[in-house]
Amino acid sequence: MITLPNVIAAARRQQLSDTPDLHGQLRGATDAVHQRLHRHPGFAAVQDETIDRAQYTALLKRLLGFHRPFEIAAGLAPLRSHRLADDLAVLQGAGATLENLPLCRDIPPLHGPEDKLGALYVVEGSALGGRGLARHLDALLGVGAPDGRRFFSGEGTGTGVAWRAYLARLAGVSPDPAVRRRVIGAATATFAAFENWLRDWNEVR
Repeated sequence: MITLPNVIAAARRQQLSDTPDLHGQLRGATDAVHQRLHRHPGFAAVQDETIDRAQYTALLKRLLGFHRPFEIAAGLAPLRSHRLADDLAVLQGAGATLENLPLCRDIPPLHGPEDKLGALYVVEGSALGGRGLARHLDALLGVGAPDGRRFFSGEGTGTGVAWRAYLARLAGVSPDPAVRRRVIGAATATFAAFENWLRDWNEVR
């Protein structure tokens, strides 16, 4: 029997099925900045295997200056910043200090789970690209040598596992437009902070 409650329920089910996938929404909202970062001169030089030791050191220092405050803002264990510090110790020697490195002060405020989930889209996605970059460092660091590329190598094969776990969290987000706006807003703001921070990457020595 067709009743008003049944019609309303069917309409709601159709609305949910027509709601774009949140991962797709994030990709669309951040595609432009993602493409610009892909062409970033530091990352491009790693990809092209033209980066020298001084440039690579400067790039890692700049990345450390972002990840230290990001991990604090997002309430994350300092895994990425520790890997960066380990890589820099290989490049500069264990006695080199990193305490006075400039830190990014434009990390967006991450007040709730939606903000943190959106911001994580930036670092979890970049980890996938990092594995590809790690394979282009043989000429600089030695064929297959793990030291000096632990940040880009990440969790190794576990990087894909972590990404799929992140996508599962995205799939569980409420279809409420307000909730999704928070996730997407945090992702775009974090991408913007990351891009701005990397502009002066080669000035850090």
